[in-house]
Amino acid sequence: MPRPALTEEEIRSFRRTILAAAAKIVGREGLGQLSMRGLADALGMTAGALYRYYPSKQELIVDFCRDAITDLQNRFGEIDRTMQDPLSAIRSMMKAYSGFGLEDRDRFRMLFLENDQGVTSPLMQDEATMLPYRQLAGQVAKAAAAGLIVAADTERSTQIIWAGVHGIVTLASTFNDFDFGNVDQLVDEMIELFISGLSPQGASL
Repeated sequence: MPRPALTEEEIRSFRRTILAAAAKIVGREGLGQLSMRGLADALGMTAGALYRYYPSKQELIVDFCRDAITDLQNRFGEIDRTMQDPLSAIRSMMKAYSGFGLEDRDRFRMLFLENDQGVTSPLMQDEATMLPYRQLAGQVAKAAAAGLIVAADTERSTQIIWAGVHGIVTLASTFNDFDFGNVDQLVDEMIELFISGLSPQGASL
């Protein structure tokens, strides 16, 4: 007797379970150790059953990264729509980014820290993937236009603050032998250092 077809909701629900299990493997062992057979074993199912949900490892990884990027887009989009003050928006976006990374470190590692050797290149070809970065750059440009910061190159300034917060999250997520103390406070200090350094007063020193 043929197996009954899965409903759309059943597929979506169990795909979330699959992606969470995949992230745990990557967080523990690295992306190179992720295999469909090993993932199926971790889920207590056969590889054949797993392929009903994801026909390939690449499709699984792309779907995982798309879900994660959509989450980040939603967080940044809400800030971009609702905050009028660009400095407040910059602070909130970078806090949202650190929260995104620290609340699910396996997801952060799989999305940003593993060399996927081009597996997610379809996502990189989609302009929407870069939307959170572009929204942050837009707020940096607004702050510069309003005279709140001095940034001759707003793209470079955006890269600097993103890299600074990303670096803190990366270290806190991977360097377990060092006590970073209150990471949220460290992120706050990094953001304020960036803003004060680019303020008209700081830039003139």
